[in-house]
Amino acid sequence: MRGEAYANLGDYRQAIKNYGKSTELDPKFAEAYFSLGFAYAKLGDYLQAIKNYTKAIDLGPKDSEAYFNRATAYSKIGNHQQAIKDYKIAARLGYKPAQGFLKSNRMSW
Repeated sequence: MRGEAYANLGDYRQAIKNYGKSTELDPKFAEAYFSLGFAYAKLGDYLQAIKNYTKAIDLGPKDSEAYFNRATAYSKIGNHQQAIKDYKIAARLGYKPAQGFLKSNRMSW
């Protein structure tokens, strides 16, 4: 929860330290990896964001929001092919923002 508090304050570096401690204490805590991905993305470190979203997905393969956020990070680094794959997975899992994005770009999922 301390990581969340720092993130809510916009102190993503401190949030990362706390989320990282959470993953040390419980390496199977998918939410902590998701939150790490989010914090790294906020700092513009999209490669680290992707790494952490991937770990969150490995631990929780039905986490549509993790796929969506990873897709956004892939898009930021110019890997549009992988981004579309993740947007489609998120959409198939029922994530409305992914469905909306794909619809607006005339893509099916």
